[in-house]
Parts: sequence; structure tokens; C-alpha cells
Amino acid sequence: MRRFTRLLAAGVSVVCLAVVPASALADPGEDHGHYHDDEFPVPTPSLPLFGPGLQNFSLLGLSDKDGVTNSDLAFHGNLAFAGNYDGFRIFNIRNAARPRLLADVRCRAVQSDLTVFKADNGRMYLLQSIDRAVTAPDCSGVDTPLVREMENGTMRNRAGFGWEGLRMFDVTDANNPRFVKFFRTECGSHTHTLVPDRRNGMMHAYVASYPLGSGITAEADRAAAGDLFCDAPHQKISIVDLPLDDPESGTVRTKALSSDSEPYDPDGPFDATGSPTGGPVGGQPAFIACHDHQAFMPRNIVVGSCAGDAQLWDITDRGDPTSADGEAHTHISLEPEFDFIHNAVVTWDGETVAISDESGGGGEPRCDGPNTVRGFTYFYSLVDPGDEAPELQGRYMIPRPQNTEICVSHNGITLPTTDGRHLMVQAFYQGGTSFYDFTDPAAAREIGFADPETSIGKTDAWSSYWYNGAVYVNGGLNRRNTPGGQPDGNRGFESYRLRDEDGSRVTTRRWRHLNPQTQEQFQVPDFEDEDEDEDDN
Repeated sequence: MRRFTRLLAAGVSVVCLAVVPASALADPGEDHGHYHDDEFPVPTPSLPLFGPGLQNFSLLGLSDKDGVTNSDLAFHGNLAFAGNYDGFRIFNIRNAARPRLLADVRCRAVQSDLTVFKADNGRMYLLQSIDRAVTAPDCSGVDTPLVREMENGTMRNRAGFGWEGLRMFDVTDANNPRFVKFFRTECGSHTHTLVPDRRNGMMHAYVASYPLGSGITAEADRAAAGDLFCDAPHQKISIVDLPLDDPESGTVRTKALSSDSEPYDPDGPFDATGSPTGGPVGGQPAFIACHDHQAFMPRNIVVGSCAGDAQLWDITDRGDPTSADGEAHTHISLEPEFDFIHNAVVTWDGETVAISDESGGGGEPRCDGPNTVRGFTYFYSLVDPGDEAPELQGRYMIPRPQNTEICVSHNGITLPTTDGRHLMVQAFYQGGTSFYDFTDPAAAREIGFADPETSIGKTDAWSSYWYNGAVYVNGGLNRRNTPGGQPDGNRGFESYRLRDEDGSRVTTRRWRHLNPQTQEQFQVPDFEDEDEDEDDN
């Protein structure tokens, strides 16, 4: 999600701290939420459904959100990791109809995108993105207060000095996660993507960030110049190199983006020259930076969702993506229609890339059914980086007009089908979760949806992913500015059973783990050998 708030820049120094426990862990045995085991669950008095709400989806279980802004999801074995702006939660999802909360880690991090991986030292690690400076690197940190400073003759609000980048946790014991290290990255970390390089004993984290105002993250950096002030156009990503035999010894470096990238246009759309068509919204300048990176490992390609355009990078050298001038990369642009390219995902046969435009930044209604003009998911052939940009094959928007509801395309994933079809589940904020077929990209069509309204509010799906037989949804923003002051987005972690259009159960290949922004080869799960499958987890 894009947020028009001050982001702080971070230097590339890495700070290693003593291992301290994450604070405020919930009771691992606590039962959070309402769960349903029936194949087609009947609403209960504690969770009445208003209206039809579901088509080819059946609600299995949910966990209350408790007023926290939820963000992205990651999976490993029978564990689901659910990010939120106050930290993250870990669920055991061995039984998708009854997710069991293992840990509720209170550790402030605006955005709080998560990834998880198992290292060669036998430990499991979680990385957490921090995109607004906090007062301490560990879980005692809170948002830094806003201060007013003069910049180039203009008085601006900026966040105070603090920490932003990536936190690392040891989650080997899922009941007791431990904070172990903080990595500072330039302009913080809005999202990050893991790129495994096991041949060289490394795990790389590509960190996406962008400047929405200038600032710095450590008082000692006040006299420094350049990107410590996180000025537009920014035009780079950070890479965190994590040795798999000792990830806690990781280091940070930066990588340039090409100068022919399309800038983000805050007034969107672009004009023919790629320049902003009007003044910045809220004083925010145009910038060149990436929101997200989708790694499709079978073809060694990263799809960068870089504000004004999508980019294809060669990652044959996993630690050195070809993102800069003179290197093999391809830009995909659709002027004047593209507004804010947010995320992408590839079909598992490597044929098609779906590129999503989060027009309006997750704060405006964009889902007007057949009358929609912006905020689609777009389909292109996945060409090799350096090749000519492919032609648009088609676009998709949910066919259900959402009127004034906050709605635009957001996080989703293609299903690893076995019959050659291209299927996807995708979040659309208050438009819910859509299940659609884009085998013919020129005629993409919705098969089903989950857009329920219940006693705890409307759906507000931030992330919707298929994982080993179920769809998992993390409820999005806690929107309280509604008539009467009632919350209309107070939903949490949900699980659904998915049906095909003929009523049959959807079947796919399976994973041992899934970081949704890292598409790896398939492995048949063997969870009995996994530490996270022990009874105490």
C-alpha cells in the first residue's frame, strides 16, 4: 500500500544488538476468533453474514483483528505469518478451518511486510519491513514524533530521527520469536523480497522503498548529504546479503535503478513525455523508486513494480539484478493509463505476468465494474529482460461495482494449476477477494469472490493468497471514518475453501513454503520432517 506520510532515509550501516525477546506475546494457547468446520458454514449468532457476500468461497475460520492495520502474509510448512503495523502474528494452519494462534508479537513497524526462510544453521528467520522511523531498533521502539524543520526555505513536517529498514527475528520456536538484529536501509523498507542463492550460500533481500518527503534516520547523519535525506527521485534499491550459514552477519548495499524509469506521478496520469501533468499531491514530488519486486526463480527474472512502470530484470547473478543503465532490463509502460504500479505475479508456467496498478494508493474507490478507468491488473507475455517490451494482452477488474467503497487491485497470487489454466486469487481492499480465470487474458472473468459483511464489519482484504488447499486473507486497513463513527474494516486473518466454477474442489500442486513475492520451484511437502509441525507449535 502507498501512504502519503513522511518516510525517513536510512544509512547503509548495520546495527547488531543483543538478542532480546519480543514483547507482549499472547498466550500461545489462546483461542482467537470464531472458527467454522462445516464445508459450507452456517452463520452463527456471533458472526452473522449480511447479504450474499460469497460465491465459490466458503468461510472456514477467522481471527479478530483488534483494530490493527494488517498487511502481508508468508507461509512455511504448517505456519502462517501475518503482518500488521504493530508487529506480526504466527498461526498454526495444519487445520485450515481452525487456525491456532501461537504468538502475537507486538513490535511497531508501519507496513510490516514479512518473509520467512530456513537457514543452513538450522534456524528459521523472519524479516519485517519498517517504513516509518521508530525510536529504537528492537520491539521497544514506537513511531518517532513529527517535528517541523525548515527545508529550502519551506517549513515541513518530518518524522523525528529514528530507525527504519528491516528487523530480523529468530522464529525457530514459533511460540517464542526473538528479535536478533536490525538492518538500516536507504529510505527504509516499504516491502522486501527474498532471492535465494543457495549455490553461493546466500539469501538476498531486495528492499523496495521510495521517498515521500525528505528526512534522515540518525542524528549523527544530519551533516551528511545525498540519500540520507531520502530526497526524490531516490532511484535505487537496497540489497541485504544474508549468509545462509550465519544470516545474523548480513550486510547492506545499494543498487541503482535505470534513469529511463518512468517517475511516479502523484497527480496521475502521465503525459506523453513522462512528466507530471500537474502539481504534486500534498507536496510530494515525483520520484523513481520501486514498491515491490516479484522474483520468478525458474527463469531468473525479477518483475519490479516501480511506480510509473514495471521492469524486468535479469537475476542470473542473484546478488546483482540488472536494474541500472547499460544492463539487460525491459520497461513496461502504458501511458497515460498506469498510475501507480504496485505489484506483479507470474503464471507458474512462466508465460504471463500480471501487473497491478494500485491507483489511488489504497485510499480511493476505483472499482466501478465495466465503467472502471484505472486500477486494473494488466496481462503481458513474460519476455526475457533486455527484449522489447511486450504488448498488452488484456486487463482485469472485478465486475461488481463497489460504489464508494475503497477498492483497487492489490496483493494476490496465481494458482499452481495442473490443467494449464491461469487462475488467480487477488485482494481488492473493500472489494474483497476475487478468484478469476485469465487463461484468455483478453477475456479474464471472475469465477468467485469473498466479499462478506458481518457483525465485525465489511471485508477489507489487503493480501489474499492460495496456499496448499485454502485461501488465506489478511484484513487490511482499520477504516473508522465512516458515518456514525462505526468501524467498517475491522476484520482479521481469514481462511476460505475455494470451489471451481463447476462446484468441484480446486486442486493444485503444493509447497513446503511460500513467500508470495518469491516464486520458487515446487516441492512436495513433507511436513512431518519440519520443526514447525511439532505438537507444541
